[in-house]
Amino acid sequence: MKHLLLLHILVIFSIYNNIFCQNLVIIPDTLSGSLINLTLATGIREFYSGSLTKTLGYNGSYLGKTLILYKGQKVKLNVFNGLQEPTSTHWHGLHVAPHNDGSPHTVIDPGTSWTPEFTVMDKAGTYWYHPHLHGRTLKQVVKGAAGMIIVRDEEEANLGLPRTYGLDDIPLIFQFQTFDFDKQIVESDAVDNAILVNGTLNGEIVCPAQMVRLRLLNASSHRIFRFGFENNMPFSQIASDAGLLNVPVQMTRLNLGSGERAEIILDLSAHLGKSIKLKTFGNELNVGYPGGPNLMGMQAGPLDNKTNDILTIVVREKLANAITTIPQQLTTNEILSQTNSSNRSINFTAQPMMSMDNFYINNAKFDAGVINFKTKLNNTEIWTISNQTMMAHPFHIHGNHFYILSINGQPPPENMKGRKDVVLVPPFNGIVKLITMFKDFSDDMIPYMYHCHILSHEDNGMMGQFLVTDVLSRTNEDKINQKIGFEIRPNPASEIIYLTSKIETVANGHIVVFNSQGKIVYDKPHTLLPAKIIKIDINNWEIGSYIVSFNFQNLKESIVFIKK
Repeated sequence: MKHLLLLHILVIFSIYNNIFCQNLVIIPDTLSGSLINLTLATGIREFYSGSLTKTLGYNGSYLGKTLILYKGQKVKLNVFNGLQEPTSTHWHGLHVAPHNDGSPHTVIDPGTSWTPEFTVMDKAGTYWYHPHLHGRTLKQVVKGAAGMIIVRDEEEANLGLPRTYGLDDIPLIFQFQTFDFDKQIVESDAVDNAILVNGTLNGEIVCPAQMVRLRLLNASSHRIFRFGFENNMPFSQIASDAGLLNVPVQMTRLNLGSGERAEIILDLSAHLGKSIKLKTFGNELNVGYPGGPNLMGMQAGPLDNKTNDILTIVVREKLANAITTIPQQLTTNEILSQTNSSNRSINFTAQPMMSMDNFYINNAKFDAGVINFKTKLNNTEIWTISNQTMMAHPFHIHGNHFYILSINGQPPPENMKGRKDVVLVPPFNGIVKLITMFKDFSDDMIPYMYHCHILSHEDNGMMGQFLVTDVLSRTNEDKINQKIGFEIRPNPASEIIYLTSKIETVANGHIVVFNSQGKIVYDKPHTLLPAKIIKIDINNWEIGSYIVSFNFQNLKESIVFIKK
């Protein structure tokens, strides 16, 4: 056993020390327009010279193209699943209706497409997309299934900010990553022995000697980045998760948890011909923040509690019409009024108390068949999020942005006073208060999600769901089961499920059932007749969540049910 442990340690450090040369960071191509086609499929990428790594990617071998959207634009996104397992695609941070959000309930079966269509309602900002199928999110995201979304609007366009994509406005997707001895990505976030920038190890970008805008996304499963430049070079943050700050905030350090984004401006006008290192200062993180000092029971990685170089910026000649100053007023964020708001408590706990991987929200694990709460359209709510665990958790709400009111009883720092959709909740009884309003969209069947954005925690059930609706009298079972074409009863079930179609004509096809690991447990042809009831024996199936996929002529739908 000791020899195996020693071998494991040697593998980790041999991979870490194998990173020795600079590699030009790939700037993703862009996709825009009223119709955007995405295909998620397997790929191969050479992260290490001479070694081929199996990956996932949207429209490519790893990660995805940057989607450029415009506020007020109507867009249709056709997402094809080219994998051999089910998936979903979540538009992280976008204000869309629940049926367009890409939650675990919106399953894309292998070989099929999902085509949400909506009007972009968000302010200019940096958002992203990634799979969100419960139990498989970590596996698919760490393999490379993620991409950036940039929303533009008229207000931001009229500001004197860098906006030339890939030249002075640069998307940067940062990932802590774990590679094994064979240079394959490990489907875990426990160790993390490498850092990728846009899928590049030891990356380098070339920037002009002027004001440069960097869009930072922490797409890691677990660890926190504490960004800063060598020699404490200052920078200005101009935007948080969901849009511009009121004014630029000058900083030398910036923490981003999993799922968080920020836009910063770096003044390179005096650095022509120089190279500047962007670092992450894990040794400056507080105890309980992943990537910093390790608590008892938390597995340490070779990059934890250290200062690590993550990107080299090489400064070249400035561009024509270079941006050399930035405006001192960016926007006006209007914090929601607390008058007539209601209160909601969200509590993080661990069982047992010292656990580092078994977390609960309000003493419950995620159950796809249970709506945890419901709220009315246009309600304003103040959420008090308390963290009674020993680890900081990045907390994300789907569908609606929020504003932070306080962190541990104190007003948020200036760079966290903008529109947010992820917030790091401090450990050891830390408390965050936020305010949000549920507007524009209601649905009495399909929920929004809220969860920890550490992907292993999310997959392990640190997640809940809620309905925004004007109809509050229906049962949870009705909300989950009432679909346009099919329904399942009972849900949850223990021995038998009954599938009923609401079609008016005969249809031929297949019913396929996947378990939470993506394994097919039922696949049979069926002929549907109006109001026909199909009986399926589930007595020998394991307890858990299942996805029932209906694939019939012109009828495709997936429904989640629970075996209890």
